[in-house]
Amino acid sequence: MTRPPQRRPVLTTRELALLALVAGLVVLSKSLLRMPLHVPGHSGAIWIALYVIGKGLVRRPYAGTLMGLTTGLLATIFVGGHEGLLLWLKYLAPGAVLDLVAPVIRYRFDDPVLAGLAGALAHGAKLVTSLVVTLVMGLPAGFITAGIGVSAISHTVFGALGGWLGSIVLRRLRRTDLKFFADIGSRPSKEGAET
Repeated sequence: MTRPPQRRPVLTTRELALLALVAGLVVLSKSLLRMPLHVPGHSGAIWIALYVIGKGLVRRPYAGTLMGLTTGLLATIFVGGHEGLLLWLKYLAPGAVLDLVAPVIRYRFDDPVLAGLAGALAHGAKLVTSLVVTLVMGLPAGFITAGIGVSAISHTVFGALGGWLGSIVLRRLRRTDLKFFADIGSRPSKEGAET
């Protein structure tokens, strides 16, 4: 009697661990790397880069959404903010946008132009989500009075910068001979599925 072929899970344990690590790094960067630049969205250059790296390494459907959800939950628990329990939505939206953009750019997060575009769109989604959450909660939205146009431009610029930085790191990681990164995101072979 032959055994039926085993199906590989959508995300392996290694991929889940990598997404959780990226989520933890995003939360850590938000709490440790506070720079008083007084420019809306400036921290996006770091954490959008981490999102692009995570999505570029784990090339699976919904990996960005899962990474965003994990980041949002960690940020809600450990960092907090004026959004309260709705803070997680600000981190979920960019991950979901990366999932939507990935097939369009053919998962080319190592291309600086495409990754910059994806980063700008993802960081823009964070701005829109933040605006909606702020309006729903009835909180004073200081960035509306200061000018949504300035916030949109700065979020786009810092998101594109983050995507570009993420693409550079991805290129470096792909050039290494570390087996850890070689196996992540690869599709299972038919031979491996039949054993």
